[in-house]
Amino acid sequence: MTKEYNLESIQTEFHDLLANLKTVQLATIDNNNHPEASYTPYVEFESAYYLFISDLAKHTTNLKLNPFISLLFIEDEANCRNLFSRRRAILQGKSVIIQRDSIHYQLAMTQFRERFGGFIDVIEPLQDFNLFQINAYKGRYIRGFAQAFELTGDGLNEIKHTDPKSP
Repeated sequence: MTKEYNLESIQTEFHDLLANLKTVQLATIDNNNHPEASYTPYVEFESAYYLFISDLAKHTTNLKLNPFISLLFIEDEANCRNLFSRRRAILQGKSVIIQRDSIHYQLAMTQFRERFGGFIDVIEPLQDFNLFQINAYKGRYIRGFAQAFELTGDGLNEIKHTDPKSP
């Protein structure tokens, strides 16, 4: 018998997890097609995720070579009930650089200032920093053992339980 889930509640849990995190773990591909993991602070704005990252970071170089990225948002170890089943969301997306002279850049940087305070005023003028917009096209939210949900659609608003017993 398949367990029924309140998908609206699951969607709310997914958004709450992201809202309570200030950093995201990244998986990018280097110029030799090798995966590379890293992390950075982020903001979510208008159904996209934004990274303000320096050319000195490998993940920036990687994204400029290959715009595809995976984002991992994961529950803090100190707050989870079981280390083997931490709540997490894994999103697949494509990045684009937002130009500094655009209105979109100003709006996104306002979000960074609101979330991270005055430190943004220190790094924002540095010309080696780039604003990347990540448009997620699919994902998975895992809330525990046998509780995985596929996320699709605009803004990842379509959710479906992944039943390991289904083909």
